Amino acid sequence: MNYEYLNKMIQYIEEHLTEKIEYRELAKIVGVSEYSLQRIFMFLTNISLAEYIRKRRLSKAFEELKKSDIKIIDLAIKYQYDSAISFTRAFKNLFGITPSECKNNNKEYKLFPIIKFNNTEIYEELNYEIKEIDEIVVYCKKTKAKTNDDFLYNIRNLYKEIKDNGLYKKFKEDGQYGITIIGDNDYTYLVGCKIKYENTEKFIISKGKYAVFNVGSREQKDIDETEIKIISQWLPSTNYEIEQELYIEIYFENNCYIYIPIKDKQN
Repeated sequence: MNYEYLNKMIQYIEEHLTEKIEYRELAKIVGVSEYSLQRIFMFLTNISLAEYIRKRRLSKAFEELKKSDIKIIDLAIKYQYDSAISFTRAFKNLFGITPSECKNNNKEYKLFPIIKFNNTEIYEELNYEIKEIDEIVVYCKKTKAKTNDDFLYNIRNLYKEIKDNGLYKKFKEDGQYGITIIGDNDYTYLVGCKIKYENTEKFIISKGKYAVFNVGSREQKDIDETEIKIISQWLPSTNYEIEQELYIEIYFENNCYIYIPIKDKQN
């Protein structure tokens, strides 16, 4: 991962805190997709990109309340809040006091600091295979979202649903697939297997060339770590590029294999 680009992104965020920040612009700076950027950021910092931006805006607002006579409603609008009420709620959740209390007392300043990325990442061998696979038909339960944060929330709810109705156990016994598809304006996740069960829908994994990575476990933290390494280390080091923003997790016993459709990099 090029940490110089991540720090340039952080600088861009800092310079645009009072404006609408488009994730696609941040992704361009780092040179990855919006989805990959948000996963990398979460993996490296343990907070979401949206949460970081929110906390930096509120920190700057805290400072302005202490140093100026700006009205709370004007400050709310300046830092991209729809109303003084939503701004006050977010401010109190982060700092434990309301904007009015902050303005009218002599308590010490509080802030959420600017993140600085240092290249402390450990580079390890990443074993993979290149496979030509035939079309695969799977039957799945599906969820969709417009934002990455909603997407993660919906995936958690989907797994709760299939565990409650018994489908998760069936999928696990029959060979579970987890499929993430990133579109221009939406996110889709499917979980299923090759056997058709009631209330599942058909999905076809296209025939083609795939890079296949052996995670070595089916723990979510290990899967996330492997996918981040694929994006940040493996992909820039090869002559391949992603054919489609599609990530297929195939679970076998206590292991997981990640399949990514690839093509030769265009010169």
